[in-house]
Amino acid sequence: MGKKLLKIVLWFAAIQAVIAAIGMVLSKQLSEGDETTDEFQIAAITGGKQFVSRASAFRSGRVIAVMGGVQLDLRQAALDPEGADLALDLTMGGVQVIVREDWRVDVEQHGAGEVETKVTPPDALPQGAPRLHVRAETRMGGAQVVAKPA
Repeated sequence: MGKKLLKIVLWFAAIQAVIAAIGMVLSKQLSEGDETTDEFQIAAITGGKQFVSRASAFRSGRVIAVMGGVQLDLRQAALDPEGADLALDLTMGGVQVIVREDWRVDVEQHGAGEVETKVTPPDALPQGAPRLHVRAETRMGGAQVVAKPA
């Protein structure tokens, strides 16, 4: 019985290692842009990532999290004057999006997950505040959009 259990544990560990390696490769292939680009895509598949945007006119971004997690900090980015769009595609994964307190943030959620929003209320913002639209597709995943001081 002991040898069988050891074999099962070793097979399980090997399968986990293969899945993690495949996830790292896919995450790299699906990610585009860097901290300074105005349009980017971040992927975390069976792993985690932190990304701090320093875009000069952030227009659009996409976060893909499949059994992984992403912390996306947008506080050092400037939004495009026309506003910006952020798509969250979560499958058994999670993302925390950190935004500036002076941004108008509206969140649209679809799917069977949870999206928690802790941003400045629109009526507390000045007319013409920069606008970020977040669209979250959640499949057993979750997201948090939170405003924090820069």
